[in-house]
Amino acid sequence: MRNAEPSVGIIDSQAVDASEAVGEDSRRYDNGKSRDGHKRHILTDTEGLLLEVTLTTADVHDSKAAPALLETFMDQPGRLLKLV
Repeated sequence: MRNAEPSVGIIDSQAVDASEAVGEDSRRYDNGKSRDGHKRHILTDTEGLLLEVTLTTADVHDSKAAPALLETFMDQPGRLLKLV
């Protein structure tokens, strides 16, 4: 029987171009992805089900966004990831 709460999580990000209507103060350029816009930092379980999402400017590296993403998820009662 599978536990209701996942014990393993996977983090990845996706750079997304911003439209010209988006202000310069809320978008940045990601050199690695050649994108000018935002980045979605996503935490899923091993089946790909969405657990948590944060949105940053595109220049924020995954290693900088991951701690805040995990903290937001783990602050909810009953959450305990053993492996990420």
